[in-house]
This record gives sequence, structure tokens and C-alpha cells, in this order.
Amino acid sequence: MESTIEKLLLPYMLKNGCEYMKRVKLDRDGHIELQPKRSYGEGTALLKPAGKSLMVSVSDLTYRQPIDHISRDLPEYFHINLCQGSIQGIGGKHLDGSYCQRCPAGFFHRSVGISFLPEFFDTFLNSRHGISPEEIIHAIDALGKFPLIPDAAVILKQIGAASFTGDIGNAWIEAKTVELVSVVLGWHRRLTAAAGPPLREHDRLGIAEAIRHAEEHFSGPLTLEALAGKAAMSMSKFTAAFKTHTGISAAAYVRRFRMDKAMYLLKNTSAPLGDIAGMVGYKHQSRFSTLFKEQFGVAPGAFRKRD
Repeated sequence: MESTIEKLLLPYMLKNGCEYMKRVKLDRDGHIELQPKRSYGEGTALLKPAGKSLMVSVSDLTYRQPIDHISRDLPEYFHINLCQGSIQGIGGKHLDGSYCQRCPAGFFHRSVGISFLPEFFDTFLNSRHGISPEEIIHAIDALGKFPLIPDAAVILKQIGAASFTGDIGNAWIEAKTVELVSVVLGWHRRLTAAAGPPLREHDRLGIAEAIRHAEEHFSGPLTLEALAGKAAMSMSKFTAAFKTHTGISAAAYVRRFRMDKAMYLLKNTSAPLGDIAGMVGYKHQSRFSTLFKEQFGVAPGAFRKRD
């Protein structure tokens, strides 16, 4: 039986701007695979319905030719998405009309997102904790102006990497979605309480460029001066703007990113700890081990054995 969100979203996706995709049914849990037609590109976009009100989407697509994606008549759903290093949000109730997104030839689209219906709010948040759907909608809408929340990015990565099936898997996704919405809501409340002026578009783009540089060069030496230069800002302006934009310092962001990479290497390779320390930008294994334990509560060697 198709889930409510699958009935709502899948026809919409296939109708609006997805004429270049073909649909492949995956399994009895209702997981759907969308593949581009061969002339348009390669890769997959997985849609994983979870219960009646949630759906996970994971995309890894490369376009061979330009694509114009036109969206119309957006249905009543809400979406939080991690796309190539930045988080983007859409509040379904606030987007009327249509918009066009042009994807050039050679464009890589890698993203993970979670979509949920308004019923999710009533079931998990409003009825139990008195959190209004309107407040959550405003928080999701604000992601378009401040598109990076590291803690939310971590949750989305976990969701994208998970292979969930059945009632237990759905319960895990529901719990992760509550956690994700709570992180976004807490971030929005802190931002509103601070009541500082929003960053200008030029400054947001500068921060995004600094983040891109940090994520591409995390294995080498990174200085705040170099990142500020990539953002075309003075050191004082950069440190303040980065904290406003992300909620953490630039140094903390780089450290978290490196630790995430280290965790992946510990899980998926047999490289010695000293080599992994070097791969993620640390000359001394002792320093790397200290920071890893601070981040995850366990030493890297113990983490590898436990995992």
C-alpha cells in the first residue's frame, strides 16, 4: 500500500519538471528509484516513504545536458534538504505559483532530504509539546536566508546513509525527524532572540565560499586568515559573520567536518590512526585523538573496535 506522502509527492515530481526521469519500483517497503533517461544523465534519486507522513530522498545525479526544472502547484508538504554542503528549506504553505531551476550540462546533484506532511506536526510535536506548526514553518522558511546548521547537516547525513525498512526503521526515521525539526526550531529561536541584522547577500556568498574552500582542503593546513580571504572579509568581520550564519565558529566548523571525515575513514578503511590523523589535517595523532574523543565521546581506536 502506498503511503500518503508517496501518493502526494511522487505524481507531483513526475508531472512537474521530471519528464527526463523514469521510475523503477524497488521493494515491498515502497522505496522508489528514479533514474534519468539515458540521454539526459546518469545516477539515481531514491524516494523512501516512511509511514504515512514522512519520506526520505537521496539523490546522486549527473546531467549530460541542460535541464530546466519547472515546479508548479507545490503541494502541502515541508522539506529540509542537504545539498552539496548547504542546508536548504522549503515551507510548502508559503510557495505559490511556479519557479524554474536550470541545471547546466555536467551538473552534479547530490543531496539528501526529508519531506513531511502537516500531520507530522500534530502527531509528534503540537499534541505532545505544544509547539505550533506555524512556528516550525517560519523556522524552515528562514533556512533559505541562513542555509547552514551543522547539527542539522549531521542528522541529514545519518538519515541519508541509513537503510531502514519496516516499522522499526520507520520509528527511527520519525525520531530523527523530530530531532531534526527540534534543531532547526532551536536555531531559529536563538537567531530570533539575538535580533541581529541579517547578513547581506554578498556576505552570505562569501561565507559559502569560505566553507567550500574549507571542505575541499580539509586535509591540509587551514587558517582563519585564509578563510577570511576567501570570504573577502577582514578577520573580525569574518569571525562574527560566520558565527551569525552558522551558529558556531569557523574553527569549530572545520573541526567538526574533519571529525566526520575521520569517522568515515575509521569505519570504512583499515588505515592506521596516525595516517587517518594526517588525512584529516592533523600532524600529531595525539591531538587528533583528543579532538575525536571530545567530539564523539570515545577515542578513535575504541570507536573502530566498537563499530
